[in-house]
Amino acid sequence: MSALDTGWLLSADRVLPSAPELLTLAASLAAAGQPERAAIACDAAFGLDPADPELASARALLLDRLRIEEHGLVFRYVPAGPFRMGAEDGDPDEQPVHAVELDAFWMTEVPITWSAYNALLGWPPPPNGLPPQKPMKGKKAGELDRELFGLSNDHKIRRQYCESETIRARDWHAHAPETEWLRGDQRVTSTELFGDVPRKDSERPWTYDQKPMVAVSWAQANELGKVLSNERATYRLPTEAEWEKAARGGLVGHRYPWGDDPPTAERCDFGRFEAFSIRPPQEFRPNGYGLHGMSGGVREWTSDGYDAAYYCESPRASPTGPGTAKQRVLRGGSWADCAWAVRVSFRMGHRPDRASDPTIGFRLCRTSR
Repeated sequence: MSALDTGWLLSADRVLPSAPELLTLAASLAAAGQPERAAIACDAAFGLDPADPELASARALLLDRLRIEEHGLVFRYVPAGPFRMGAEDGDPDEQPVHAVELDAFWMTEVPITWSAYNALLGWPPPPNGLPPQKPMKGKKAGELDRELFGLSNDHKIRRQYCESETIRARDWHAHAPETEWLRGDQRVTSTELFGDVPRKDSERPWTYDQKPMVAVSWAQANELGKVLSNERATYRLPTEAEWEKAARGGLVGHRYPWGDDPPTAERCDFGRFEAFSIRPPQEFRPNGYGLHGMSGGVREWTSDGYDAAYYCESPRASPTGPGTAKQRVLRGGSWADCAWAVRVSFRMGHRPDRASDPTIGFRLCRTSR
């Protein structure tokens, strides 16, 4: 076995040396021009001793070197290797805790915003952007009308929750200040009829590039990955296992991306059911992989179908969920959820065709071909 070999680190059956020894191996691999393999060793060391400031700093610098910026998105690197998935003290569908082995992948630093979504699909910018329309007749014309009607209704929800400066959602009409209405024989603005929307900075232009896009169906999120994929890389929704490993940030056996301390308003966006607003994920410290908002904010789609008993029979290597399922898995909890639902192991199923929900968004995973 080579002194710089890391193949053994990819197995869940590995027996690890000390954190300092792994850090030394990582430094040798980085010096030899093998940052991806160095990241595997560094990640294993971090799992043993996350409180070591020298180790944490070296790992953060290495992972930052491996980040990728493409399509206007920042993708953070998650090294290959095993992790422990699930929680013994969680809900029945989070058990048993089991070993999972994954290849390396990248994850968007924050959930996809409404502005980014439209730009990536080549649509006009929010809040009115819709897909280009082609003349159609008969049944296809009716299907297009229904699709555009559904998108327009979802846009009403996005106007309320995705605007960068909005503090609290109001009636969606108030979020369309450019619209004029006829009252009697006079034209009046939305603001005159429905009042002002409370915003942090009322003078700033209305933008949709800071908060997660919401009211997204599974198909809409999945389609964006297909559109972006090319001969060099595949973009897609993360598997449930990829999502949980990314959310844990390299920590082993903890409840949240930051550890076991309970959620607070400084740590994540949760427990604000009556607030009617989403906080920008950048307001919260990133986890060990440089990812913001993995707890709270918006529930995030994964590619997997939902099965409450799947953990009892899932494969160890790169599991992708049950073959057939009526629901898809959502992860991470939301701004409206309690602390229990924003744990990294919490999972829930949701119909993939149900989009009109201000708590559901997504982020993309990237893998090299």
